[in-house]
Amino acid sequence: MKKRILLLLTVVMLNGLLQAQVKAGNKNYDRLAYKKAAANYERSLRKDSADALTWSKMGDCYRLLRESKNAERSYAHAVKGEGTASINHLYYAEALMQNEKYSEAKIQLEKYKALAPSDSRSENLSSGIDNLSNILATSGVYKIKPTNLNSKESDFSPVVYNGGVVFTSNRKNVEWIDNSHSWTGKQFYRLYYAKGNDASFSSLTPFADKMQTKYHDGPVCFNATGSQMIFTRNNIESGEIKKDDMDVVRLKLFTSNWSDGNWGIEIPFAYNSDKYSCAHPSLSADGKTLIFSSDMPGGQGGMDLYKSEWNGTSWGSPINLGPETNTAGNEVFPTLTSDGILMFSSDGLAGIGGLDLFQTEMKSGNWSKPENMGAPLNSSFDDFGITYNPLSKNGYFTSNRKNESFNDDIYFFEKQCTNTDVVILDEETGAPLADAVVKVFENGTEISSVTTDETGKFNKCLNPSKSYEFVAIKDAYTENKSSLSNMQLSEAASTGTQVMVPLKKKPIIVNIANLSGRVYNQDDNTPEANQRVALTNKTTGAELITMTDNNGNYSFQNIPLNNDFVVSTSKKNCGEAKEVFHTHSITGTKNITQNLPLLCKGDVIRIDNIYYDYNKSDIRPDAAIELDKVITLLNKYPDMKIELRSHTDARGKDEYNTKLSDSRAKSAVAYIESKGIAKTRLVAKGYGESQLLNKCTNGVECDDKMHEENRRTEFKILSL
Repeated sequence: MKKRILLLLTVVMLNGLLQAQVKAGNKNYDRLAYKKAAANYERSLRKDSADALTWSKMGDCYRLLRESKNAERSYAHAVKGEGTASINHLYYAEALMQNEKYSEAKIQLEKYKALAPSDSRSENLSSGIDNLSNILATSGVYKIKPTNLNSKESDFSPVVYNGGVVFTSNRKNVEWIDNSHSWTGKQFYRLYYAKGNDASFSSLTPFADKMQTKYHDGPVCFNATGSQMIFTRNNIESGEIKKDDMDVVRLKLFTSNWSDGNWGIEIPFAYNSDKYSCAHPSLSADGKTLIFSSDMPGGQGGMDLYKSEWNGTSWGSPINLGPETNTAGNEVFPTLTSDGILMFSSDGLAGIGGLDLFQTEMKSGNWSKPENMGAPLNSSFDDFGITYNPLSKNGYFTSNRKNESFNDDIYFFEKQCTNTDVVILDEETGAPLADAVVKVFENGTEISSVTTDETGKFNKCLNPSKSYEFVAIKDAYTENKSSLSNMQLSEAASTGTQVMVPLKKKPIIVNIANLSGRVYNQDDNTPEANQRVALTNKTTGAELITMTDNNGNYSFQNIPLNNDFVVSTSKKNCGEAKEVFHTHSITGTKNITQNLPLLCKGDVIRIDNIYYDYNKSDIRPDAAIELDKVITLLNKYPDMKIELRSHTDARGKDEYNTKLSDSRAKSAVAYIESKGIAKTRLVAKGYGESQLLNKCTNGVECDDKMHEENRRTEFKILSL
C-alpha cells in the first residue's frame, strides 16, 4: 500500500512539474523569448502527448528561430491533435519544404488550401514544388562561393560601399557590453565594414560605431555616391527599447548624411510607427525611390514591399507594390539594381523552401510577375539580402543553407550567362510588338513565359552551356519561333546577343451570315414558285422581302450579325410557315439553311408508322409517338381543322372493315383530344379497305407485313 501511495504521489508531482514547464513556456512565448520557451516546451512534452496547442507553440518557436527540423517534428504532432489551427498545416508544409520533403509538403498544402481557400500561399508554394525541376535547372547560370566575412554567428545583407562592404552581424564584439536578444538568446545585430571584393575581405571594423545603439542596427543601404545611408533600427526611446501593445519591439527606418568626416544625426522616416515595422531599405540609383518592407495596415499580409518617392523635400506616402508582388506571407530585403530590377525575398511566392530570392521589373507602369531566381542562389533554406551589380554581373546574398537557425552566411556570386535581348517585331513593317507572349525553352523544356515591353523586347541572361528556343505568340499574328545554340551563346558571352522573332499578320477574316432555303408543299413536296418570303429582324424590327425562284428557292445575303430573326412565308388557304434563328457568335462565313414547308387546305398528309394490331383499334405506343407530331402541328396552327382518316387491310368482310377503320380513326381522335386539342377541330373517318396501297385485295395471298402497310392513318386539312 505504501509503495502504491508513493507511486501516485510521484505521478502527481511529475504532472505538476510538466504543467509548470508549460506555464513557464507560455510566459516566455508571450514575451517573445522563443529560445527559452522552446526549452520549456521540450521538457513538458512527451512523444505520445496529444497536447496540440503546446506542440503548435513549440513549432512556432522553432519556426521563428528558423530551426526547420525541430519545427517539422513539432508541427507533425500539432496537426494530428484535435482542433488544431488550420495554419499549422501551412507551417508544417513550410518546414517539410525546408527539409526537402516536397511530396509530404504537397499533402499538407492541399489540406491547408481546403481549410483556407482564400490564402494564395498554398497554391503558390504548390506551384513552386511543381516547378522544382525548372528552378533547379538554372544551376549553371550562377557560380557561388562563401566569403571570408562569415563567423559562427549570423552575418547577412552586405552592401557594396567605399571599396568594401557594410553588412549586419550579431557576432560578439569586445567593444560592446554583452547584450543578448530574448527572441534568439543571441547578441543584437550590429553594422560592420570590411575592405575587399569578391569573396575576400580584410580589416573588419564596426561601421559608424558612434551612431550605433546597444540594440538592433541594420541592415543598411546607401545612395549612389555613398553620401547618404538609410538603415533599420529597433524602436528606441530615451536610449531604451519601446514595445507596442502586443509587447513587440518594432523596427524603424532612419536616414543619416555624411558631412565633415562623420555621419550626421539620424532622421526618422516620416512613416515610422510604434504600431508596425518599417525595415530593409533600398534606394534607386538616382536616390528618388525608396523600397522597403513593412507590416503596416492595409497590406496583403505579413511583411509587404512598399514604395516611397522623394519629392525634393520629403518622402511621399508609401504605396503597396500590390498583390502581384506581395502575398499573405512575407516579402522582405528588397534591392533595386542600377538597371531598375527589383530583387527581394519571399516565403509566400512559388519557391523551393524558406525565403527564396525573386526579381521583378517595372513594365508599363506595373511591376511584372516575380520570377524565381533559381538555384544555386535559392535553396530549401532561407536565401535573402541580395545585392547585385549588373555591369560586373556579380554580387552577394545571404543564406543559412549550411547553418540551420540564425547562423546566416554571406555568399559571393557571379552570373555565368550571356545577356540576350529577345525582340518581337512585325514581319512586314519591322515595328516592335509590345505585349507579345514569349515562351522560353531551355534544352527543350519550357522554363518561363515572358511578355514583351513597349519596345517589343525583353532581356534574359542565358546559360551558355545550353540551347534555347523562343516561341512568340500575339493576337492577330501567326505564331513563330527562333532559337539560339549553346555555341552561339558562348561566342557572344562577353558582348551579349540579340534574337529577332518576326511575326506575320494573320489574314483578316470577315464574318458573314447568309440565309437560304426552299419553300414547298408539305403534302407532295412540290416547289412554291414566286412565293413571298419575309425576313424580320427581331432585334431591330427591320424587315427584308424576297421571292422564290421556279424551284421554290430563296436567299438573303450578308444579313446583320449578332441579331435574332424570324423568316416566314404565307399563302391563301395555307398556314404560315416560319422559323426562328440567330446570327450570334459567327466567325468567318456562315451559310444558314431554313426550309419553309407549307400546309394547305385539302392536303392529305400520311402519318408514317401509325399501325394497328390485326383486328384491333387500340393505339399502340409506337403510334402514340407519331400522333404526338400531329399534335405539334395543331398547336403550331391553332386554326387548323383536320380529318383523321383510317384504313384497314383487305382481310375480313368489307362492312366489318369499314366499322373497324372508323373505330381506329375515333381512337386516334380520342388520343389527340386527350392531349388538349379541341374536339371541334377533329373529324374521324374510316375508309375500310376501299383505298389499299398495294395488291393485297380480296383473294390475293400476302404476308402480314404487306397487310400491315394498308392498316394506316392519314389526316386531311379541312381548313386553316
